[in-house]
Amino acid sequence: MKKIALITGGAKRLGRDMSLFLAKEGFDIALHYHSSSEAADKTKTDIETLGQRCLLIQGDLKHPPFYKQLIQTVYDGFGSLTLLINNASIFKKIDYRNSSEMDFNQNIDIHLKAPFFLSQTFSEKCEHGAIINILDTRVERYQTEHFVYTLTKKALKELTLLLAKTLAPKIRVNGICPGAILAPEDQGDDYLKNIAAHTPMNQPGNVTDILNAVQYLSQSNYVTGEILYVDGGERLQ
Repeated sequence: MKKIALITGGAKRLGRDMSLFLAKEGFDIALHYHSSSEAADKTKTDIETLGQRCLLIQGDLKHPPFYKQLIQTVYDGFGSLTLLINNASIFKKIDYRNSSEMDFNQNIDIHLKAPFFLSQTFSEKCEHGAIINILDTRVERYQTEHFVYTLTKKALKELTLLLAKTLAPKIRVNGICPGAILAPEDQGDDYLKNIAAHTPMNQPGNVTDILNAVQYLSQSNYVTGEILYVDGGERLQ
C-alpha cells in the first residue's frame, strides 16, 4: 500500500524536517501550511527532488469547516492517507493573568480542536493507519509562564490516549514530547543551553532525535497509546 503522510504546519522548522524525512522513507507528502507560502513552496521542491509527490494545502486550522476539507483534499489528490501528524502549533509566553479569550481560543483551536476533528475525519475514511500528535515535555510539569499553551498541550496528551483506545485496532495513536530541541524563532542557542543545563542529560537534543521517534512510531505496528518523551530527562526535574 502506498504510504501517504499529512503533516499540519509542515512548511517550516520541525514540520519541514519531518516532511523531508518521511519523503526519504518513501512517503508522499500532503503538506499543510497557513501563511508560510514561500517556505511551503521550497519544502515541496525539496520533497519532489527526493522523488516523492507533494501536495500543498493552505488553510487556517482556526476555521472548523477546513478540517473535513483538509482530509478530503488529501484523498482527492492521493487517493488515500496512512499517517496523520498533528504538528501545527503556536507558542506564546503568556501567563494566566494576561491570557485573553482570543489567546485561549487560538490555542484550543490549533492544539486540541484541529487534532480532534482531523483525527475524526481521518478515522472515518482510513482503512488502516497511524496518528502522531506532537506534544511537549511540559505536559508532565506545571510551568505557568506559557499557561494556555501548556494547558492545551496537556489536553492533547489526554486526547492522544483516548483516541488510542477508541480507534484501535484500525488506527494507532501516539504522541511525541520534545524537550530542548529547537529554540523559539525569537531565541538563540543560549535558550536551549539554559534549559538543557538543568536536565539529566545536560545537553540539548537535535531534530534527528525527533525524527527517530517519528520513524519508530510510524513503523511499529504493535505500539499505540504511547507518549514518547524526547527531552533528555527534562520531565524528571
